[in-house]
Amino acid sequence: MRTFRWTQVMIFAIEEINRDSTLLPNISLGYRILNSCSSPTSLRAALTLSSGTEEKESTTCSPPISALIADAGSSKSIAVAGALGPFQVPVVSYYSTCACLSDKVKYPTFFRTIPSDYYQAKALAALVKHFGWHWIGAIQSDNDYGRNGVLAFTEEVKNLGVCVAFVGTILHTYNMEKIRNVVKMIKQSNVKVILAFVSLIDFYLLTEEVVKQNITGIQWIGTDSWITNEQLPTTEYYHSFGGSIGFMVEKMAMPKLKPFLTNISPYTDTGTAFVGDFWEIMVGCRPPVSEGLPTKICTGNESLMNFQHVFFNVSQLRGSYNVYKAVYAVAHALHHLVFCEPVGRKAVRPCFNVSEIQPKQVTDHLHKVNFVNHLGDNVLFDEKGDPPTSYDILNWQLIDGQLQHVTVGHFSSTANKDYKLNIQEEKIVWRTGKLVPKSVCSNVCPVGTRKAQIKGKSICCFDCIPCADGAIASST
Repeated sequence: MRTFRWTQVMIFAIEEINRDSTLLPNISLGYRILNSCSSPTSLRAALTLSSGTEEKESTTCSPPISALIADAGSSKSIAVAGALGPFQVPVVSYYSTCACLSDKVKYPTFFRTIPSDYYQAKALAALVKHFGWHWIGAIQSDNDYGRNGVLAFTEEVKNLGVCVAFVGTILHTYNMEKIRNVVKMIKQSNVKVILAFVSLIDFYLLTEEVVKQNITGIQWIGTDSWITNEQLPTTEYYHSFGGSIGFMVEKMAMPKLKPFLTNISPYTDTGTAFVGDFWEIMVGCRPPVSEGLPTKICTGNESLMNFQHVFFNVSQLRGSYNVYKAVYAVAHALHHLVFCEPVGRKAVRPCFNVSEIQPKQVTDHLHKVNFVNHLGDNVLFDEKGDPPTSYDILNWQLIDGQLQHVTVGHFSSTANKDYKLNIQEEKIVWRTGKLVPKSVCSNVCPVGTRKAQIKGKSICCFDCIPCADGAIASST
């Protein structure tokens, strides 16, 4: 459902831009939406869009597209940006976070409206340091997102006296035996804090096995892929994952979006992709104008106006808001290209023929984008195509029987490229209640003893042996 909402937010933004008399005046943006349910499909869809070919008929526009808003998964974006980069087609992602995509040699036309995992790794390291967690487990997805994320985190914490006890690897296509082996690793370890740098679909797989084996007492650290998940059964899963804490881009309220979403209808949006499938999920029937073999035909009187569903909650949008910013970034780049002036300055007439726009020119102008949108947010990209870094720190809490993502802090970059971590500890609910969990391999040696490294073990694991006669023990 969230991916369908992303497409609707893109359409909403384009229609809003087309009604704006100051942004691309007298020019209408168009769009095409293709499904990218798997990496090969994603690449094929991107190449179809960029070449202008389609199954029914070819377009008469030249060039076929000015920019591509894609993709959600890092591995998909790597494939798409790598294929389209040589053709200078700009790709603006709203959810791909792999730090590898900041490499302008490999991906010269890639931009994103979500911070890179380079910064998320710094945020995670700052969190671990703040709470004094020195003995950490890690679970990674067996893809670019997971592997690069854990690698970046490990690099960040290695000079902080933090040891990564184990790294388990999962993927939704793995057989269950591999998943059980990772869960067995968790059960056999004395680690009490685990970072799960995994994609959402892999997180579902992990949670099912953890709950099934009744593993509790672990403090989970989440990443932006799953920490805002709203679909887990609350009471059963909260027993194992309650108190999880992690980072996600700042939320934004978009009140004007709700009427747009509640007005979605297969009877009026007959040409819009996936509306029939969405309608069947929401109201339980399929309109007679749609293709497929429905179990129930709609009467035509169904409406979404009074639906109480998370799909229509526009008070704290994150991924959807990133889509909105991506569309507006492209629009501002096009405006500057066509009118030779930023938005807001009086543009008497175009200085460039719209029909002659080439993707490379859009890419060049995306680097210059810097504006404050209708919601008061500054939208811009650095030299790597990355946006400013800003995360909310979220904590999983059970409130009135419902899983809530409570904001308990903030992490952001500063003007001098330093980073600032603010945490409201009194608001956090841990898996241990209000006590901050401890996670060490060995406790601090008592007075009169010293550390003795255990052969073959991590430096965080040691024995405490009596000091030699006449020796003085220090805290270092």
